[in-house]
Amino acid sequence: MPDTAGILQLVPRGDADAADQVRILVEGLDRHRYQPLVAGELTPQMRERLSRQDIPWVYLAIPQGFSLGAYLAAAGQLRRLVHARDIALVHCHNMEATAVAVLACQSWGARSLPLVSTLHAPRESLAPAYHSWTRRAGTRWLLSRCHGLIVPSQHDREQATRLAPHLQSRLHVVYPSLERSPGRSLEAGIKRRQVGLHRDAAIIGLLSGLVQGQGIKSFLEAAAVINEELPNIEFVIIGEGPDRQQLEELAHELGLSGSCIFLGTRRDVRQIIAALNIVVLLSDADRAALRGLQALAGGRRVIAAPTPALREIFGPMPGADMLEVADTGHLAEAIRRQLHIAPQIKNSDLVLEERRSITYRDFLVSTTVYDLERTWSTGTSADEDSAIAQALEQRFGPQRLVAEVESIYQNLGV
Repeated sequence: MPDTAGILQLVPRGDADAADQVRILVEGLDRHRYQPLVAGELTPQMRERLSRQDIPWVYLAIPQGFSLGAYLAAAGQLRRLVHARDIALVHCHNMEATAVAVLACQSWGARSLPLVSTLHAPRESLAPAYHSWTRRAGTRWLLSRCHGLIVPSQHDREQATRLAPHLQSRLHVVYPSLERSPGRSLEAGIKRRQVGLHRDAAIIGLLSGLVQGQGIKSFLEAAAVINEELPNIEFVIIGEGPDRQQLEELAHELGLSGSCIFLGTRRDVRQIIAALNIVVLLSDADRAALRGLQALAGGRRVIAAPTPALREIFGPMPGADMLEVADTGHLAEAIRRQLHIAPQIKNSDLVLEERRSITYRDFLVSTTVYDLERTWSTGTSADEDSAIAQALEQRFGPQRLVAEVESIYQNLGV
């Protein structure tokens, strides 16, 4: 049996999603063939999880901003670590870690050491390259020093190819991996209370940058329609952007002040998703596809715009509804359909009692009780949940991620 090859995973600080993918990968690698080592500024939780799995880890600071001195210092530490641990391949995650690994190999003549780079959010990582010729040239130079490049979708591969056509043969699509772990009702209830959402309401969440023209206006208008039709419904918007104030004013004008919360940018997005009933995705940005997959894995339902990247991920997935979200009527109908509610109007006439106007909403009765002690997600059948779980396992299960990455390693001779 050949000796195991040392694989160093270089993880940047502050990217919980990248760290989660690294953890899934190293836990699944064939230990008869590979010996993983994780380096970076790891959270205590990840260090503890790796230690329980007998996976060694090392502290290594990876710069976040542009500082040549900091990058050279990190590259020097990486070079010493590679030689000390007899590493056969470095797998870096996102652009900061890629820059450190490339500098380590280029500066000391270790170009024969295979480098693999995973861009977990390519549109965020590569966005600066489109702003100036110098940044574009620098990004191309870094990526061209990698022997393998991994992106999370075919759409991302096409976008990266436009930036650097000569790298097409090195680009591989590996979908992100998920572990089916829906949050417990107690955890969901606590998170709702923390962010100001009602414990027993049905919550529709929108993940989007707050920029006019991305369908947010249609979402708010659809929310106003649902708000008038159904009791016990609340809306939450996760994201930040230059048009936040105007959109908050629009929500107020539509009568959503008491039932719509703007949370801004959050570091606990996955926990908030576990406290929602339905997740609405308007664009490819802000890791929308991964957030939608996390929602499906947690038993939530997804409504997604038919953008190229979202269609690739959610088009064949049960539990996801693809539609043109810019259409207010279609979006409202999709929310109704996903909630499995048929509003029942007791009386179609407006009633006046002691000069108090009673609106139609006072006569609507929900056919579903949103109770966190019950399933409360959408009341879907066991067959539907089983079909979603099976589809997620086939396309986004840990085994597939590990097998595809190991294949890339083997193609590089490791």
